[in-house]
Amino acid sequence: MKINAVNQPMLLKGNHPERETETLNFGEMLNGMLVSTDKLQKEADDVTQAFVLGQHSIEVHDVVLAAEKARLALDLTVTIRNKLVEAYQEIMRMQI
Repeated sequence: MKINAVNQPMLLKGNHPERETETLNFGEMLNGMLVSTDKLQKEADDVTQAFVLGQHSIEVHDVVLAAEKARLALDLTVTIRNKLVEAYQEIMRMQI
């Protein structure tokens, strides 16, 4: 079984019909995940603020859904970060 190096790009299926595959390296994947998590946090803040200001188009369930999406994204991000730190520490403990 051949194992690819970490710095080689990974081929991922994109959601873009014009591009069948796109290449992302590990750093770009992490950056994209952090950007999307930040976006969800900001959207939850915006929905909460709109609800507090009394905009009629915002319901309580919209606030709860936005907050839960942001919380789940943050939990996933923290879990991935913890696993990465754990893997790094394990590699550093290896005897050469």
